[in-house]
Amino acid sequence: MSTKDQKDMERRAKRPRVDQNLPSDDSQNPDAITPAKDPAVDTSEMGSCSSGSDVQEARKPVQKRIQDFKGGITQSLLAKRKQFGKDINASFRSLNENLQSIFKTQKKSRQELHSIHSQMFESLYQKWLDEVGRTREQEEHLNLTAQQQMKILQKAIEDHETKMENAKDLCNTFVKKAKNLLEHRKAFVGGEESEVKKEISKAQDRVIMETQEQDVSVVETYLQSLVLDHPEETI
Repeated sequence: MSTKDQKDMERRAKRPRVDQNLPSDDSQNPDAITPAKDPAVDTSEMGSCSSGSDVQEARKPVQKRIQDFKGGITQSLLAKRKQFGKDINASFRSLNENLQSIFKTQKKSRQELHSIHSQMFESLYQKWLDEVGRTREQEEHLNLTAQQQMKILQKAIEDHETKMENAKDLCNTFVKKAKNLLEHRKAFVGGEESEVKKEISKAQDRVIMETQEQDVSVVETYLQSLVLDHPEETI
């Protein structure tokens, strides 16, 4: 192996081999120091080595540093992963507790609301049933009353019709009797009038006769008085 090849190998050995999948953060890993600042890896010193044993001796600090660097990163990642797992578990536990508390609160609230609404609905339903029962009773009573009133009205109409027929018959009978009575009265009045006229004429005749008789008597009396007062003259 030539000296040039050895120098190239030494330069490649100086470069730290870091896994690209791992984060490189010098602030979080203070032990991670670049090999360029490591006094153990000096280019001038490495350049002075010309034999293979010197190259091997120069690689040992670099490999150790790389292993230490990997170990620190691995431990840091493991610690972070563990802490992250704890945080995640704690977050899940807290979230689960909060959700359970919320579910319990909501369940309790729903149960209370269900109980309140059930009581309200039950009371309202019972009132509605009572109202329906009373309404049905009133409806039956009204139907019965209406039927009774219809029967009474029908009977009253029949009685009224009967009374109207009876009244009509009575009116007809009264009219007939009134006509008969009027005719009888006319006949009676006519007969009585003729009788009265006859009696009046008889009375007049009697009065005339009596008057004449009285006049004759008066005349006779007067004549007698005249005769008695002048007997000599008469002789």
